[in-house]
Amino acid sequence: MQQFFAVMFVLLSLWGAVAFLRKKGLAFSSGSMRPRKQALIEPLDKLRLTPNHSIHLLSVDGNRLLVAVHPQGVTLLRGSVRARAAEFADGAVSKR
Repeated sequence: MQQFFAVMFVLLSLWGAVAFLRKKGLAFSSGSMRPRKQALIEPLDKLRLTPNHSIHLLSVDGNRLLVAVHPQGVTLLRGSVRARAAEFADGAVSKR
């Protein structure tokens, strides 16, 4: 009986410590209390062309990128509108 109370005391002490740390913002459970950070890279769409080739539309920190994936690697097909506007402003891209 004494062992039962000792185990209960330890478990209640641990529960109290976790509750205290959660209240102070120093501990998180794996449930919904964890604050979510917005992902830096977010997949928006995917088009599989062949088993080894696909096209992905990604959002990277608010910019949209169209990327081709193939056995030789990855190719950037089109960057965001903001990136293109910055290139035009710098004179790096000739107008068509």
